[in-house]
Amino acid sequence: MTVKEQILELFEGLPDVDRELVLQELNLKGVRKTILKEGTSILSCPRCGSSLFVKNGKRDELQQYKCKSCCTVFTSRTGTPFHKVQKPDKFEAYKALMLDGYIPLRKMAAKVDISIQTAFDWRHKILSGSGDGVEKFEGITEIDDIWFLYSQKGRKGLKYSRKRGGSKRAGDNDFQAKLLITADRQSNTDLSLVRIGRLKRSDIEREIGGKFSNTSTLVSDKHRSIASFAKSEGLKHVSFKASEHSAGDGHHVQGVNNQASRLKSIINHSLRGVSTK
Repeated sequence: MTVKEQILELFEGLPDVDRELVLQELNLKGVRKTILKEGTSILSCPRCGSSLFVKNGKRDELQQYKCKSCCTVFTSRTGTPFHKVQKPDKFEAYKALMLDGYIPLRKMAAKVDISIQTAFDWRHKILSGSGDGVEKFEGITEIDDIWFLYSQKGRKGLKYSRKRGGSKRAGDNDFQAKLLITADRQSNTDLSLVRIGRLKRSDIEREIGGKFSNTSTLVSDKHRSIASFAKSEGLKHVSFKASEHSAGDGHHVQGVNNQASRLKSIINHSLRGVSTK
């Protein structure tokens, strides 16, 4: 059976309403897949996935398109980090500067010549779109959690200023923002802010569940939530008392502890504290 015969057979099997829709789409004029000036190929509508769209005017010299199926109006930037960014050249410079190191917002805004509010919005836009680059942890994988005081730095209208910096009560409590650090010996690293308060197994599963190869060995101090997570994942788990620093045979968490020490130094001293948000 030829391709034409297959298409005719499928078409005849469609309900009358679907046949009419197919004929309408085939008769549309000016419908195309467009290659944009930015070098981005639009192959489908970001809302319904249809490849039937036409040009629909411009917005600030940026070509707009209209989907013929769902009438959604979009541009080449819709669904990308550049969506609704009015200064794309400065956005690129800001992104490069941000990924180059830890710099306070005020300095970032001054370097790129944007407002502090724009710098804040762009930082979260980049962070939310960065994704997680770790696919699988291989071999010996260290894991540990560190905490920062819950901070509402920059927030207005608080009755008690002490709440900006949280509390210095000992032990796990609801004034601590928990950061989970996971790293193997091949430089695959995941840093995730998981919760305010005591670390739970569900937090670990949400962030790194399913990201371990069959050869992975999880190494940590004696933390019940980490041990429970390792058991649920079917991972080989080597643990030790924190005071002993190592379980021998190269099983330690000195790698993640080193990262944690440097990160805490930057956040608490170089930046003089960062709001948890």
